[in-house]
Amino acid sequence: MLKKYEEALNKIVEEVYAFGELDEKALQLIAEGLQNQDTARLEEARRLLKGNHKANARIDMNIITTLALYAPEASDLRRVVALIKIASELSRIGDYLKAHAKNLLKQMAGSEEEEAQEADHAIRPLLTDTARAFYQSTETALHLALEAIKETDPDRLDNISRRISVEESKCDDFISILEKNMVGNICAHPDEAEELVDELHILRKLERISDRSINIVKLARYALEGGKLKL
Repeated sequence: MLKKYEEALNKIVEEVYAFGELDEKALQLIAEGLQNQDTARLEEARRLLKGNHKANARIDMNIITTLALYAPEASDLRRVVALIKIASELSRIGDYLKAHAKNLLKQMAGSEEEEAQEADHAIRPLLTDTARAFYQSTETALHLALEAIKETDPDRLDNISRRISVEESKCDDFISILEKNMVGNICAHPDEAEELVDELHILRKLERISDRSINIVKLARYALEGGKLKL
């Protein structure tokens, strides 16, 4: 039974990892679509994330089934609990990305209709070097979080945790600069204030991706070592 349980658990780990890979791919598509003003990539990102909640529910059901069949105890139970919470973190990340892609598509459509500017003022702050660096740090943090899901070595997990903390700190700095740019644009273009405020709200949610990446590493450590779980 132990072998069958390990096989079932490994299958769930792979499922959760693949779930996270969709978030990572969607984030890459959004960053590329934004910089290239390519709506096709943004639509592809939305398509990838369309079944986000159903996929999360499917993982939860597989975990519940595993619990019912094998009734794991102690460290095995910790791993199962951690996987449920990791899947939830990844689902929330997917929600942030879907909202961001939808908002960008809406703004790009407005820009095309106006045919007056290369990109509207709500998008322009996102085409800067600071924005590109922000997306890159966010991608790196998420990628490291996915590595943590499968990591079984405490030292390597510590290294991942330190690297994500660096990226999270960088994201905080980048978002502060982007917020100032957005506020400046709101003052200069009050007629677009609604779009700019909406984009600022979405950006703040995107900044949480690095925070949730840190949570995923904490959950991975909890699964591996136990102790108190604080998110």
